[in-house]
Amino acid sequence: MKKVLTVLLVAVLGLTAGSAHANGVFAKNDLLGSITLGFGNGFGQRIAIDYGVADGWLDGKASLGVGASLNNTIGWNFRYDAISVIANCSFHYQFVDKLDTYVVAGFGGGIAMAENHFGGGIDWTSAVGLRYYFSPTMAFNFEAGHTAGCFVNLGLTFRL
Repeated sequence: MKKVLTVLLVAVLGLTAGSAHANGVFAKNDLLGSITLGFGNGFGQRIAIDYGVADGWLDGKASLGVGASLNNTIGWNFRYDAISVIANCSFHYQFVDKLDTYVVAGFGGGIAMAENHFGGGIDWTSAVGLRYYFSPTMAFNFEAGHTAGCFVNLGLTFRL
């Protein structure tokens, strides 16, 4: 799993030379990749994509996105490991320049391994977040809510 996450990280970092966006807001046809670390029921790592499907709502400040994430959560005692894939939908609203605020919800499934037990199940996301663009192609990312066992996620977002 570590090799897969490393390869995906290198691929996302290699694509950060995407086109500049005028004010950093999420818009139709935008493709964003995020890498985050999370804390909650354990320590989480996540790679996510978000694609803009509609914009121009609410005086041009709101947009809608769809996406997916690959998640890995390791329990604090290192006796628990879960991997999941989640499909989601996000609603974005720009209050100020360079700040993308959003809510996201999604469902998916995964597998969990704990000592001598192995099983599958449903996983979900329900969170509020923000992205602050410190360059045309990169943003600091923060989410609070529930994402694959984590309650707080911090990371970077790249415009692809």
